[in-house]
Amino acid sequence: MTQYTIGIDIGGTHTDAVLIDNRQQIVKKIKTITTDPIDIGFQDVINKLMDGRQWQDISTVFVGTTHATNAILEARDLYKVGVLRMTGYTPRIKPCSLWPAKIKQAVLAGCVTIGGGFECDGRQISAFQEEEAKRALETLIDSGAESIAATSAFSPLFPEQELKLVALAEKLGIPLSLSSEMGTLGFIERENAAILNAALKKPLAKGFSALQNLCKAPLFLTQNSGTILDVASAIQYPILTLSAGPTNSFYGAAKLSNYEHAVVIDIGGTSTDIGLIKNGFPRRSLGRSYIGGIALNFSMPDVLAIALGGGSYVDFNAKTIGPHSCARKLKQQALCFGGDSMTLTDLAVCLYPDLIPEATPPKLCNRQAAELMYKALSTIREGALYMAGKEPPPILLVGGGASLFKHISNDFVIPEHADVANAYGSALAEIAHTEEKIASLSEQDKMLADLEAVCLQKTIAKGADPKKTRLIDVQILPYHYIPGQLGRMIVTAAGPPEKIATH
Repeated sequence: MTQYTIGIDIGGTHTDAVLIDNRQQIVKKIKTITTDPIDIGFQDVINKLMDGRQWQDISTVFVGTTHATNAILEARDLYKVGVLRMTGYTPRIKPCSLWPAKIKQAVLAGCVTIGGGFECDGRQISAFQEEEAKRALETLIDSGAESIAATSAFSPLFPEQELKLVALAEKLGIPLSLSSEMGTLGFIERENAAILNAALKKPLAKGFSALQNLCKAPLFLTQNSGTILDVASAIQYPILTLSAGPTNSFYGAAKLSNYEHAVVIDIGGTSTDIGLIKNGFPRRSLGRSYIGGIALNFSMPDVLAIALGGGSYVDFNAKTIGPHSCARKLKQQALCFGGDSMTLTDLAVCLYPDLIPEATPPKLCNRQAAELMYKALSTIREGALYMAGKEPPPILLVGGGASLFKHISNDFVIPEHADVANAYGSALAEIAHTEEKIASLSEQDKMLADLEAVCLQKTIAKGADPKKTRLIDVQILPYHYIPGQLGRMIVTAAGPPEKIATH
């Protein structure tokens, strides 16, 4: 009996979904407008994909979503967060000091500083005092905190003091996010990540639980590495889902076109995301990452975002496209659908009347329309070359807006099913595991080999196919200012599911 997999990508504008068979072929695909709440649209695409099939025919459902990102950008439906700093002194920089005012006001409930923390060489700044920590948590709860973000100095190296807070938070019945689980060294960026994670536990718990209730097959969420999380882990660490959308598109594009190395351009309704695929997976950002203007320091896909999409408004007089877009209201506002706004889609339909069968070509000047389309094309091409570097690999064009450019350039490869590359990438997401260790770099080769072996074993234990599991990322980050030639080793392995571990 054929077992099918469902892949769904819930974006800010569209929800895309695919049903794939055992040979990873797309049997059916759906594109619809994203709903609020997201479970309404989710149920709709599930019903259309099933099309008379039974749940016993479905092996797994994989979902990627911008739910977390949208919650941050809109500063909506977030927990109020109490910030607990364990430093033994009061840092000069206050929590959320460089955040956009709207998000800060929605999130920050208060901050308390207590003893604790470590120096870079492992010496305690001051000892952890359980009673002091308990009083601090109670103070934050009294100030309106619904979730706690705890940050201790040098906790990625020495997490033990942060871990002592877990039992205290459980007794008080409040969610807790530890910075040692959120990022690398860099107190403020790591604290930012912990605060966002703590705030996001509200919308993610509600949204993801609703999706799980609608599924009668195992449900997994995709994370920003292009691999999967079970629902419980996604609710515990919602920040890991922040860049799942672009990652799914990049990964799906590579799989649809059978390229291991390529630049991927994903054109949506509002923006264009450009990334680089290396060894079949999206390249990671080595520096700071930013979400909604907030600096973070955990691994994210390296994405160049351009405010240019199918719904971008066009000003003929100023000869500009974007940055504003009608997004999900394209079919109500665009000229070619009977609206009164000129968009990038209108330019394409003007030049190629058969591009969208249900659209009516608007009465525009062909010469000006062509000039603006080539201007948009030039912007996208420049972004692709910037991401590619000196020797550009093939350039893949995917997303709902990819078809707008298919007749005006031969520079791009547009694979079949390019419009649902994001959902296809979600459907093919792999099981992964990351192992980290702080170790002496004087024994680097042995320590790294041991870490790689453990990582591979744990990935397979999660359900990855032993024959196809491999290392996908190895990083060694020396701590030059810490004695003892210490460094942080980070190893990630991944493999396609052989069996889904649901417990």
